[in-house]
Amino acid sequence: MAVSLVGGAALGVPFNELAVILKNFGERAISFNPVLKETQSKVSDIIPLVKEIDELNEALEYPKEEMEKLRNLLEDAKKLLLRCVRLRKLDYIRKSTHTEKLRDLNTKIASFKEVLLMQTARDGKKTLKIASEIKDVVLRLDSKSGSSNPVDLIVKVPEITEESVGLEMPVEKLKAKLFKDGVRLLVVTAPGGCGKSTLAVRFCHDKQVKNKFQRNIFFLTVSSKPDTKLILKSIIQSLGRPVVSDTVRDDEAFRCLELLVGQSSPNPVLIVLDDVWEGSESNKLLEKFSRMPNCKILVTSRFKFPAFGESYDLEPLNHKDAKELFHRSASLDNRMPQFPDDEIVEKIVRGCKRFPLALKVIARSLSGRATSVWKVTERKLSRGDSILGSEKELLECLKGTLDAVPDDKMVLKECFMDLGSFPEDQRIRVTTFIDICAVLYEQDECETMSNLDELFTRTLVNTISLRNEAHEDDYYSESYITQHDILRELAVHLTNEQRIDQRTRLLVDINRNEFPKWWSEKEMQPVNARLLSITTDEMFSSCWPDMEVPEVEVLILNPGSKTYKLPEFVKRMNRLKALIVRNYRSFPTELTSDYQLINCLSRLERISLERISISSFSDHNLKPLLHLKKLSFFMCKLDRAFTNCSTQISSMLPNLLEISIDFCNDLVALPVGLCEIVTLEKLSITNCHGLSSLPEEIGQLINLKTLRLRSCIHLEKLPESISRLRELVDLDISHCVGLTKLPDKIGNLQKLEKLNMWSCPIMHKLPGSLRNLKNMKKVVCEGEIAKWVNIVSPRLRNVVKEHKEEVNLDWLLA
Repeated sequence: MAVSLVGGAALGVPFNELAVILKNFGERAISFNPVLKETQSKVSDIIPLVKEIDELNEALEYPKEEMEKLRNLLEDAKKLLLRCVRLRKLDYIRKSTHTEKLRDLNTKIASFKEVLLMQTARDGKKTLKIASEIKDVVLRLDSKSGSSNPVDLIVKVPEITEESVGLEMPVEKLKAKLFKDGVRLLVVTAPGGCGKSTLAVRFCHDKQVKNKFQRNIFFLTVSSKPDTKLILKSIIQSLGRPVVSDTVRDDEAFRCLELLVGQSSPNPVLIVLDDVWEGSESNKLLEKFSRMPNCKILVTSRFKFPAFGESYDLEPLNHKDAKELFHRSASLDNRMPQFPDDEIVEKIVRGCKRFPLALKVIARSLSGRATSVWKVTERKLSRGDSILGSEKELLECLKGTLDAVPDDKMVLKECFMDLGSFPEDQRIRVTTFIDICAVLYEQDECETMSNLDELFTRTLVNTISLRNEAHEDDYYSESYITQHDILRELAVHLTNEQRIDQRTRLLVDINRNEFPKWWSEKEMQPVNARLLSITTDEMFSSCWPDMEVPEVEVLILNPGSKTYKLPEFVKRMNRLKALIVRNYRSFPTELTSDYQLINCLSRLERISLERISISSFSDHNLKPLLHLKKLSFFMCKLDRAFTNCSTQISSMLPNLLEISIDFCNDLVALPVGLCEIVTLEKLSITNCHGLSSLPEEIGQLINLKTLRLRSCIHLEKLPESISRLRELVDLDISHCVGLTKLPDKIGNLQKLEKLNMWSCPIMHKLPGSLRNLKNMKKVVCEGEIAKWVNIVSPRLRNVVKEHKEEVNLDWLLA
């Protein structure tokens, strides 16, 4: 009695379940044989109808509710047949009742068959109507156009003419991503001039791609202002159909294209949209194309378009490929230039920052030129001269993305320009950038992160988040910004285009002790910059000439030497609000400055020190920093900083709100003096592997709202005094693998909302006072601890989040 049931996509499951039930009737089927055969026949009759309607509904985009009545009928039939299967052989009364119900079911199925026949006719007519509409939509152009088959846009895949290297692996990665079932649209992103279009052309010429799409590959350059109708007209015409009239609406043209693409089966269609820019028209275009069946869309853009799924970031060239591209570009047109010695070529390639467009432009400009010209170019690049000043093509290409920033988001451009304040090839800590934006643009962490995300979608920066859960807790100490060197050079170049005394940011790069000429000129007027960044190398002697910078609010010092002294002119920076000293070498820099310079900085709000060895404050009679709100240490040596202080730390920092200590491994115990700063609201001690204990005095921080002790792996216990932190909202002890228990009275933390104890594997017992945490909104932990939480406080079951984290060791490169 088995039935082969292959209903449509929407109703396949109910049909298959009926088939199984009918098959399992076995010998019981004899009792219902005549009426059951009729049921089988009725169901078999409607299978092709349902399949046809499903296909028409899919093509006509009808709502799936149209088949809901049939689904309900099939569910009723399934239940009835199951009751029939369960009947005993001698249960004649129920057998008679169920036989009548089967006959009634057959009547309903027969009636539904008539409805399905009518619906099939309706859908068929609708399809004919659409075909008729499309016939009206696609009209041939007037014969006066001068061409019987004009093409508005070139949709043919370009020939491979440009020199390119290093694209074999990207092509394979693109195929792996785009060929996946369910992936209809993929965006290839990179800054302008990185070779996105060249990669797309290479992809279209790949043998496997050609075999998959046959002749159905269309390549269109979209640019910053897409003409949707022109794009659709060109593709439709290339599919061998008449040209769409200019009077036709975009949605009608899209419907036409959808049906034409559908007719290309079994071979799918590949449409490449090259150089798509951000904007509402582009979003509409991608949205329409992303829904098109039997079609794959490859997009190249300087923007990421996160709303349309995953993007593929084209990575920079490695040095070997960069050198190969340079050689090929210099040897175009069958010319074999006489290359100078390899060392000169190496330096020129490095000066091009491995950037494809820069390599091509410089190589072509040197092709066939005398050796002296090569040497002059090498000298300019080696001493840091910008290639953007002499190569207009490269400058305009890179500036395009910045010029696309709308007027109401000009702070994005300012943020991008600020990134030029840091040495090249350096990771920039997100927390440091937050400090800059807080002062210059009065933005909080959330606003700054939003700006960074926009810069990221515009491929102007890359962001690295080392832990997946970090941003959920507003924890950014392990997040970094990186930037292609050529983009940093763009920021520096645009900054330096202005006169020195008119710049809003002043960027100074000092090699050895060679200062810029303008700095030593006596007639030099005071600089009006709000941001001053000075980068020095390992040979710098800390002998500073004087400078007048009265308007500076953010001072960024990037020392590269083992010892460093703050310049004397700092004491006249009366408006300074943020002091950032960040050594960009692997070894710590000994800060030998007279700390009394800081006494003059009455408006200072933020101090951030990175890879700095700090001497003791005990020998200095420091005045209180009344406006200081935040103090940050990253990879610093702090063992002497707070020892034997003659001045009480709380008196020096009377209004401090936040302390951040990250990767400071010589911190064995938290200085008691820091626990006397009762104004403190956030204390973050993270990745300090030497920290083994916290003082009982930590309970004095009565205004503390956030206590973060993440990844302090040798911390063995939390003092009971933590239970006195009645304002505490967020407690993070994740990755503290040495902790064995929580304070018994942790339930006293009535305002606690978030408790992160992920990766605390030996914490096997939780205090019963957990049940008193009435305001808890999230507990992050592992499975075993989650069970304990549920036992101790079943009420917390709804707020427990069992977290899974990918292993990431990128912090080793920080």
